[in-house]
Amino acid sequence: MKKECLLISSPAELNIFPRGIMEIATFLNQQGCPTSVLPLGYYFQKDYAADSSGYIIGDIDRNELYAILQDVIREIAPQVIGVSNSFTKDFPYCIEIIKICKEINPKIVTVMGGQHVTFCDQEALQTPELDVVVRGEGEWIMLNLLRAVTGKKELSGVRGITIRQNGGIGRTPPEPLGKLEEISAVDFALLPSDFVRKACIIGISYRGCAHHCKYCVEEKFWARPRAYTLEKLITEMKVLQRDYQTQIIGLGESMLDMRSKIFYDLCRGIRDNEITLPPDFFMTTRIDTVTDQGVDCLAKTGIKSVSVGIENFSPKVLKMMAKNQSMDVILEGCEKFMKKDIWLLSYWLIGHPGDNADEADYNYSKFKEFFEKGLLKRGTAFIFVPYPGTDYFNHPEQYGIRISSYDWKQWNRWTKDPVSWLDDFPKPEIVAAYDRAHELLRGYNGLNNFLYYMSAFDRSAYLSMTRSS
Repeated sequence: MKKECLLISSPAELNIFPRGIMEIATFLNQQGCPTSVLPLGYYFQKDYAADSSGYIIGDIDRNELYAILQDVIREIAPQVIGVSNSFTKDFPYCIEIIKICKEINPKIVTVMGGQHVTFCDQEALQTPELDVVVRGEGEWIMLNLLRAVTGKKELSGVRGITIRQNGGIGRTPPEPLGKLEEISAVDFALLPSDFVRKACIIGISYRGCAHHCKYCVEEKFWARPRAYTLEKLITEMKVLQRDYQTQIIGLGESMLDMRSKIFYDLCRGIRDNEITLPPDFFMTTRIDTVTDQGVDCLAKTGIKSVSVGIENFSPKVLKMMAKNQSMDVILEGCEKFMKKDIWLLSYWLIGHPGDNADEADYNYSKFKEFFEKGLLKRGTAFIFVPYPGTDYFNHPEQYGIRISSYDWKQWNRWTKDPVSWLDDFPKPEIVAAYDRAHELLRGYNGLNNFLYYMSAFDRSAYLSMTRSS
């Protein structure tokens, strides 16, 4: 069963639906480029434990990884293998996959895409076994890449990639953004049915973000917001419900504007098609887009949980983040949800530039107040990480950021051992603030595994489950 292309997701993501490569694979197959998907995490679920964020604990046995890859590569004999590097901390795993693939068949063209390598493409290509980095959106770039490889054409004619050229490393011009209406509902049959039934599956209605939060790279990665067709999401919901007896657990946009046509069309589509939503189905929004009409629409649709990135109550920190939301706006938005008995779940970011021990004390007191008043119901706290693609990563010294390690496995916001801290907020104080935040949240989150639920959303959506990588 030969295929032109094999797309692989990280083995560290044990039970996470690989949205990005599934969209690419579905698109490539529809364009006449036979493509298979290998969700490596599925094969390690029984043998490895996951942490609270759903990532594998400890290192993966290389011999096991080699055996799985060898069997699949021998079976389908792909000409191109693409590895999805969705998150910075997965980069070392992704590189190991690339190395093993070249060991198995040196003639395979190896490709990596995703947020991290889009912004660290030259570093990634220091690994000789990696041939190509895809920068940004993957569907149309991979289509053109496959056509070049199968047609034995020069890769330098493919837009949106970074390759070795003339003894060095060169970037081809960016690929123009594609039309999302060309991307149909994902073909779940590309995955083992048992994996589909058990996976954490997030739905999406658009790509990108209209805002400019300095700690995030959504805007840079996707260039501009674009909507999928409503039919795509509704079809996925129907197929999962009918064929797999499972459901999408929530919507994974970075933020769904509750004033937008997309939002109202989506709510109407769920109601009109009589889609059954799981009890904890959620979406995420910005608190400054909340309206009475939007909250009423949510309630009628049956959505009872909403996540918001309040991140911080400190005006100083919010200004550094470029989040244009005042205390009055936050309070007003939270009150609207509380009146309709919709549970509000918030993110809490600690150690962002502008933060210090005094700001952390103020921030703690405001979060505590909002929880005590019932304005917030659940939450999760993270330690700031200056991810590649942000100005914080490119110029840390300008923001008083001290980066202690470039061991990418440590670049994890679900950790008590941060890779960076601030001149005005040293590591011990950040860790103390993080511990205090979690102690507060533990009292409200109740179930010990609720952090997993929140982290699954953040991992899958907030940092790019929506990315085609």
